[in-house]
Amino acid sequence: MSKQDNTALARFITSLGSLNDYGSTVAQTKQALDLNSPQPLNQGGEDVAIFQDALQGIAAVKQVGFSVDGIIEINRAFATPLVEQPTLPGHLRNGFYNEDDRIAITIDSRARLSYFPPEVVTRADLQAIVTAFQVSPRDETAAWRVFADLAKLQPFQDGNKRTALIAANAAANTWAHENYLVLPFNDLDRVDFTTALMRYYLATDKTAAQQAFDRMMAVLPSNREQQLHRPISPTEDARLQRVRVKPMLRKG
Repeated sequence: MSKQDNTALARFITSLGSLNDYGSTVAQTKQALDLNSPQPLNQGGEDVAIFQDALQGIAAVKQVGFSVDGIIEINRAFATPLVEQPTLPGHLRNGFYNEDDRIAITIDSRARLSYFPPEVVTRADLQAIVTAFQVSPRDETAAWRVFADLAKLQPFQDGNKRTALIAANAAANTWAHENYLVLPFNDLDRVDFTTALMRYYLATDKTAAQQAFDRMMAVLPSNREQQLHRPISPTEDARLQRVRVKPMLRKG
């Protein structure tokens, strides 16, 4: 029996982790999967928690399926100690009764512009997103709409974008062929994707929302499956470790 190739899953976890400053390389992540141990990952930050939560979230939704309960179970699986972690995993926010459920998403680095999601989120809100996918063509575009709508709804205290990306993959049923939906591989495209997602958050009408969503879709990798499964090159992960990095995008 041949050993499972974890290259695609490693790239998916690395992509998912980029939503929370995951610092381990694709090669490190693959080694952790191969060894079934987080030991090869960077130990100084929160990479171990993100790695374990990703696997637990995937396992949870595989068992339950893409549904309201499946989405909740993804977030409920995020129980590993982490700074950006829900205090009550799987709990739908209700800002009327719990101050920790009142959240805002800062759109710019100086907090001059913020997005305020609904204070109260119900199962009916999640069902609306599930139903919209079920009556759609159920293609990748519809699955990315699941990601965008869940991310904008912010149904949980934290871990919402990670929950949304796993849920989108569950909707598209990418597990069998490992053709995971991932964020852009190129850093500049990822910045464009994130900016478009922020525009999607702020959109107050269907036209603005569609324009923002189209911007998101435009920068997704067209050769995603080929990129996911290609061998990890010796320089793919090591290059930035040999140079002094000067970020183009700075805070403040």
